[in-house]
Amino acid sequence: MKKDQSSKDMRGAEAGSQPVGPDAVGPDAVGPEAVGEVPAIVRTEAHATPVNARAPSLHDLYNAHSGKVSDKWSSYLDAYDRVFQGYRNKPVRLLEIGVQNGGSLEIWPRYFPNSELILGCDIDTACSGLVFDDQKIAVVVGDANTDEIERKIVAKSATFDIIIDDGSHTSSDIVRSFARYFPHLSDGGVFIAEDLHCSYWQEFEGGLYDPLSSMSFFKRLLDVVNHEHWGLPRFRADALAAFSDRYKVVFGEASLASIHSVEFLNSLCIVTKRPSPENVLGTRNVQGRVALAESEMITLGGTTSKAFDQAGNPWSLASTTMEEEIATNRALVTSRGAQIEELTDEVAEIREQLQSGHAQIARMEADLVERAEEISAAHATASALQTERDNEIARTQALQERMEQSERVVQEFKDSTSWRITSPLRALSAIITRLLKRIAAVFR
Repeated sequence: MKKDQSSKDMRGAEAGSQPVGPDAVGPDAVGPEAVGEVPAIVRTEAHATPVNARAPSLHDLYNAHSGKVSDKWSSYLDAYDRVFQGYRNKPVRLLEIGVQNGGSLEIWPRYFPNSELILGCDIDTACSGLVFDDQKIAVVVGDANTDEIERKIVAKSATFDIIIDDGSHTSSDIVRSFARYFPHLSDGGVFIAEDLHCSYWQEFEGGLYDPLSSMSFFKRLLDVVNHEHWGLPRFRADALAAFSDRYKVVFGEASLASIHSVEFLNSLCIVTKRPSPENVLGTRNVQGRVALAESEMITLGGTTSKAFDQAGNPWSLASTTMEEEIATNRALVTSRGAQIEELTDEVAEIREQLQSGHAQIARMEADLVERAEEISAAHATASALQTERDNEIARTQALQERMEQSERVVQEFKDSTSWRITSPLRALSAIITRLLKRIAAVFR
């Protein structure tokens, strides 16, 4: 559970390997002791010490350890006892990426007493201060996923029998470490990635359904192992194209063809390496002489598997990998989602404008009704005024006629003889009236 490397670009150069590995221990063995004859170790074993049949388990060694601190999950120790059993008396060369305090580097030589090299690599500069009494133990300080550090590691040993990635646990570093160091694994060797539970966490560049997480990568290696059954004229590396693009790595076809098995345990993935001829399905082994149900089976002995053509299968490997399609479709969904959200906001704005428009229309209609009522009332008032005017005109005309009639009567009276005869008297009467008014004024 250590962080030892940062995310950097890398190359996937193929490296030559020696035919090294443990003795086969039976048909049910997992890892380097799997079915098939394992090439003998070519390094000298003149100094090798036979391992006692009751040699201490890895649990025993960890429980008895009191030196530098080591941190391993208990289930790992059980798995390693099983996977490494065939290596215990061999001149093992082991590379561990991520050593932290260096405790595991002290324990491995005790577990592999005939080991030739126990090499650790850690990005933490504090590891440069690690000192070991055993000369077989060495530490390279730096980022394992750089060309410079790879050269330093390969300078210690061109190949390794066991490689353990206990580094940063980020998906990018795990995939890059596999691409960089699996070519340096000996035939019959094992590559182990620890703490893959981190691949389910976003903080380590993963997620339960992240198509480019480290767990997804190792699952895809299962398809690589079964390459001959794809039914497609494609390379093994084509199935890893999305990982190559994301993490800027190259997977060599020869290296991928040497993957013999991919085993998963809780938080662990164990990848074994064998010469490519040992990794195919092989020929059909048909024995017996009586075939009542399927008589043609007798003729199939010695034949090989022929895959059906899957060029038209929509669930097969097309021009793009599943991971690329998922990434593309997710980006498309995200883009469409953004467009939908934008259009939804626009529709909401238009709906709000429509509601405002409807409210404005309602107000205008109410105003029109009010204005119509006012106009109707004005029409009624105007009609009443018109009637009153007409009545007033009629009354005025009547008065005018009466006045004209009266004026005619007066004029006729003035034109009469009696009015003219009495004219002096009316004048005298007027004079007397004025004189009397003056006399009255004097006596007041």
